[in-house]
Amino acid sequence: MPGTASTSPRCQASSVAPRLSRRERCFVRCLAGANSQAPRARSQRSISRRSPQPRASGFQPDKVPFPGAVTSASPLPAAPQPTPLDVELQGLSPLEAQKRLTGRVKAARSLADFAAVIHAGGRLVDAICLVAILSGLPRAVQRAALPVLTTSGTSSSGSSASRGGSGASGAGASTQLQLPEQEARELAALAGGVVALVRLRLREFDLNGLVTVTVGLAKLGGYVAVEAAVFRTILTHLEPRLPGLGTKALANLMWALATAGVQPCGSWLSRYYAAVERQLEEGAWGGGDLANLLWGLAKFDLMPEVWLMDQLAAACLAQLQRSHCAADGATALTCLARYSCTYNYRLPDEVLGAYLAALQPGLRAAAPGDLVAIVHSAVCMSHMPSRPFMLEFYGAVLERLAPTGTAAAAATAPAAASAAAASGATTGGAAAAGGVGAGARAGHGHAHAHHPQGELSGADFSRLLWSLSRVDCTPPRSWLREFVEVATPKLGSLRHRALSELVWALAVWDAKPSGRFLDEFYRVSARRLHEYPPAQIADTLSALSKLGCRAPAPWLGGMLAAFCASLLVAQQQQQGSAAAAAAVGPEVRSHELVAVLEAAVDIADDRVWLGQPQQRRLLQLLADTAASKFAVFDAVSHSRLVLALARANLCPGAAWLAQQQASLASAWRSDGGADIDTATAAGLRQAYRAWDVELDSGLAAELEGLGLQQQ
Repeated sequence: MPGTASTSPRCQASSVAPRLSRRERCFVRCLAGANSQAPRARSQRSISRRSPQPRASGFQPDKVPFPGAVTSASPLPAAPQPTPLDVELQGLSPLEAQKRLTGRVKAARSLADFAAVIHAGGRLVDAICLVAILSGLPRAVQRAALPVLTTSGTSSSGSSASRGGSGASGAGASTQLQLPEQEARELAALAGGVVALVRLRLREFDLNGLVTVTVGLAKLGGYVAVEAAVFRTILTHLEPRLPGLGTKALANLMWALATAGVQPCGSWLSRYYAAVERQLEEGAWGGGDLANLLWGLAKFDLMPEVWLMDQLAAACLAQLQRSHCAADGATALTCLARYSCTYNYRLPDEVLGAYLAALQPGLRAAAPGDLVAIVHSAVCMSHMPSRPFMLEFYGAVLERLAPTGTAAAAATAPAAASAAAASGATTGGAAAAGGVGAGARAGHGHAHAHHPQGELSGADFSRLLWSLSRVDCTPPRSWLREFVEVATPKLGSLRHRALSELVWALAVWDAKPSGRFLDEFYRVSARRLHEYPPAQIADTLSALSKLGCRAPAPWLGGMLAAFCASLLVAQQQQQGSAAAAAAVGPEVRSHELVAVLEAAVDIADDRVWLGQPQQRRLLQLLADTAASKFAVFDAVSHSRLVLALARANLCPGAAWLAQQQASLASAWRSDGGADIDTATAAGLRQAYRAWDVELDSGLAAELEGLGLQQQ
């Protein structure tokens, strides 16, 4: 009825919100889930187009058939570009800008990051920011540097960045960190800007900041040139403040100056020594700090007062007895050996024995270069290590001689150098610290930056053999057999000096090598005959003679020809030849002449070959050159020379024999012939008789008298 409210159920339902069906409610829930998960789904799809990511529950990628629903997702806004640093600094107060710059430096990881700070900051870069830059920039440089495999020996000292070889005596594979050309140019420009800012802010640095700046610039100097004048300016500001430096700062300061090649002197050095003395009495020195300090002083050949050196040596020993650190001990002993050779400063044998005893527990974990440096330094100081120490040392050395190590070392050297750079980056550059590792201190270089169980380089192998052949402790026979086996594959990577030292060490140990070793030795050394100086030829032939080896004729002929070529150069030099003046060669000593002639006759495996005209000319040249040195011959050298010529069936000529007999008679009268035994005298009489030579009356009487004494 009109005007009357309807009470029917349908009319009541129309007055409230319409109810959705079950199907419609499901569509609404799906749409809500899709909208909430759309950004996450887009981010997941942007990760990879190859592997589909799992979808969230309730998400429907198909179009939802709901009236009026919008199913296409709106595009995400692009990520905002980072604000340039110079724009970011606009409107800030100087203090806020300096804080912002320092924060950027702490977050910097690449050369470009540091360059952006320097470029945008300009004169706003204060002393605190510069300290942070020179703490972090060397680490960024190490990350940008590439390990380069080198085979040429280098000096055993230098900066931590460029130090990679060990010595010119061997040519083992070693690694050096080098910057690519583009990065090197960027670093040079960046270093110039940093140096200019350091000069500007020099009066604002505190004491530790000055040390950190010095260390940072020294590290950069290993990659690009840093002018020495800035170091001298820093030294001038440091001099009145030296008494306030602690142990680590004193050590790292001397390391930095030695690395940069800026030697202090005068009153500065006196104040520095006074500060070191005070810290030795009051401070607690670490082993690495003492090693850094000694390395820096030794590189400059700076010799403090003896009593101060005694205190430094005692502090090193006390620290080593606690730490047993082979790296610190190797550096300390290397520096002490240098002082011994330069200034005749040598610790007593009992103190050196205590050093080695303190290092003995750490030998198995020592780096290869440190292992060699310990014994090499002891031998240089004429100290014979004890037998227990040497037995432990022999075991540690054998672990470093892997038969296939050469190829493995070449393959793993870049990775090892990168790891070493990363390791050094975590410790270098701290405020007032900026220290380096022991390998960089002692100059063993990146070849020693490998894992402690790494292989010996060629240079270290040569130094090791030189040292072991002079130690009065023969290795066990089982060790010698294994040593020969593991050394055989290394022969191809050794240079001439290492090859000579190897065969000489075997002769000293009376360890005759295997046929496989000798075949490889002859093959490798034949390729390097042009590199052998006369002394190493004499040592090599003498060692083979002592071992009772026989050398193939082509190899021996090459050795004799190389030795005689040196004799011809020496003769031309004496005659003043212009061509010889341009080809200066090493001097040939009298005992080397005798040793080569005697050993060549002894190890020749073909006597017929030895009597051929070409070989006889070489032997005659040896005899004639020896005649020019008869004035320095003693009776024993004369006897060895004559007997070798007799065994070679070579008569040197009547004039030569007359001169030789007169010289022998004179030498016999001067020393009484005490070193000539009866067998040698009989051999001389027989040789002269075979050559149908009339004996000098005085010499004949001496020889006859020696024969009568025998009867």
